[in-house]
Amino acid sequence: MTTFRHPASSTDGTGYLMALDAGTGSFRAVIFDIDGNQLAAGQTEWRHLADPLIPGSMAFDLDKNWQLVCDCIKQSLDIGGIDPRHIHAVAACSMREGIVLYDRLGIPIWACANVDARASREVSELKELHDNGFEREVYQYSGQTLALSAMPRLLWLAHHRPDVYRRAATLTMISDWLAYMLSGELAVDPSNAGTTGMLSLESRDWQRSLLDMAGLRADLLSPVRETGTVLGAVTRTAARACGLTAGTPVVTGRRRSARQSRAGRCPAGTNGGTGRDVLATGRQFARPRYRSRHEHTRESPCHSRHGAGGIHQFFHRPDHALVSRRLLRRREADC
Repeated sequence: MTTFRHPASSTDGTGYLMALDAGTGSFRAVIFDIDGNQLAAGQTEWRHLADPLIPGSMAFDLDKNWQLVCDCIKQSLDIGGIDPRHIHAVAACSMREGIVLYDRLGIPIWACANVDARASREVSELKELHDNGFEREVYQYSGQTLALSAMPRLLWLAHHRPDVYRRAATLTMISDWLAYMLSGELAVDPSNAGTTGMLSLESRDWQRSLLDMAGLRADLLSPVRETGTVLGAVTRTAARACGLTAGTPVVTGRRRSARQSRAGRCPAGTNGGTGRDVLATGRQFARPRYRSRHEHTRESPCHSRHGAGGIHQFFHRPDHALVSRRLLRRREADC
């Protein structure tokens, strides 16, 4: 059972929100006030090293990078002079396409960064399936092509690291790994999980038939939780490691980068194309267009639902609901 704490108020009666931003070249922990103003940030570069024996590889060092994450969280709290008890919630966004695998005990066992291209041969192999129509099937369901998606990487593991492939029990994105390390809860948000090429834009859930067609395991898929959902709370173990207070709500984030939110098909919850803020440490205001499957001309990963957005949008209530002041003001202005 998750135990939430009731957050303390700061001296001026307000609280703060923290966003974790796992980019390709660096990690940031950024603190905002309730109105979305950035107050402090801790940042560090990280490197994703290639294995010289594996052309195109770009490994994500789970242990080292978690330590860097914890250091940045502490750094942001220190720079801002902010008592961690005043952090009302935390959420994470990350690079697209980077994935993490876990064993049945929930231990992260393998990960790669977004630009890992070790599976180029597997991409070609998958394209040949179903009379060279498999990539079209993937695209029609997910809005993604096979390059840098998860299925070729899983097939690469089945070919070259069958020990990892057999041991794996769950798959998430890197943003979800951050949330898991904080809360101990495994789930994915559809906006980032959509970049795996395995998530349906229609249902906002996994399209298991694609893995069946590829001859891959469909039992690796984590539960899907919409952006803005309270996933869990910071555990005591995570609190000791990163300096946050145990019980702080951990909120499901979304995929990273304003440039990556573009016109695409995600009919559920888009409210006819109404704009909404989304999570990244920069702000954005996207107006998704509804398109049929056959109108796509480029990758269109799933958007966040209307009304679900970044950690800087939310403030805490006693029932642990997270509500957007900024979004409410924009809705009123639109009406």
